[in-house]
Amino acid sequence: MKKRFLLIALIILFSIGCNRLAFATQPALTLTVAPTWTINPSPTPFQPFDQTQDKPATVSPTFLPTDTFIPSPSATFIPTDTSVPSLTPTPEFVFQGPGEVTVPILLYHHIGYSTKDSNYYVSPEVFESQMNLLYTLGYKTISVEQLVQAIQHGAQLPAKPILLTFDDGGETVYTEALPIMQKYGFTGTAYIVYNYIGAGLFMDRDQIRELHTAGWEIGSHSVNHIELPTHPSKQLDEIVNSRWRLESYLDVQIRSFAYPFGAYNEDSLYYVRYVGYIAAMGLGDESVQGRENLFYLYRQSITADLPLDAFARLLPWQEDLNNLPAITVVP
Repeated sequence: MKKRFLLIALIILFSIGCNRLAFATQPALTLTVAPTWTINPSPTPFQPFDQTQDKPATVSPTFLPTDTFIPSPSATFIPTDTSVPSLTPTPEFVFQGPGEVTVPILLYHHIGYSTKDSNYYVSPEVFESQMNLLYTLGYKTISVEQLVQAIQHGAQLPAKPILLTFDDGGETVYTEALPIMQKYGFTGTAYIVYNYIGAGLFMDRDQIRELHTAGWEIGSHSVNHIELPTHPSKQLDEIVNSRWRLESYLDVQIRSFAYPFGAYNEDSLYYVRYVGYIAAMGLGDESVQGRENLFYLYRQSITADLPLDAFARLLPWQEDLNNLPAITVVP
């Protein structure tokens, strides 16, 4: 027993000694094999998990603000010059005068149909085709007062100014010309024969006043529409007194005069200036007006037999006509 006990004690001591020697050297690595686990893949941080189906839920991708592309300054697009010339629009107003100014003045009498085949009657259809052409070409109507201001002192006028005048005071000026011109934003000047007011086919007092209310000017065309140079003793009444009578009866200002038949002489000019008219209308083929003819402004007479292309050639700024289609009278 004693020997067995001693043998066991030696074995124990030997084991302890061996262990101490083992810690003194680098221990050998021992690989531990962990049990293998089977698991479902986990959802991504932005993908919810569908517990009922035991799988990630199907969702639409979400774009975060950080995904927005912000171009750097170097990516800024700078358009290049294409070198295509742009059209310069016609200015709305042009300063004209003082002195000579370009303003065509057209003279009409009646807008309607003549029972006697008179050349002084322009049909409403032809008249409208003329107004439409003026509008298409960019003409704008002005007043006699604006024209005189430009001649005397200089003034801003439309780029293509025009004066539309009507002699005698026929009723068709009110019934036909007025509504057609209003469609195009045009106004005119009506020259009234005092003794014709309300007689036969001529405008009455109320119709003339309505023209004035619509923006038209009213002028004098004498008392009896006589040829002034052949009646020297009547010029005072026809020119001077016609103004006072018209202003008193119509209660409108009368500032310009139109010579009947375009006829005048030195006495006519004297009385026109004496009574204080600012201008007087005559006849002529020019569109240039000035101080020299302020009391005989040039007017071009428009008659029934004038074709529209011939009408167009009466106007200044002829280069405009090159861009228009063939001109025909509207039936």
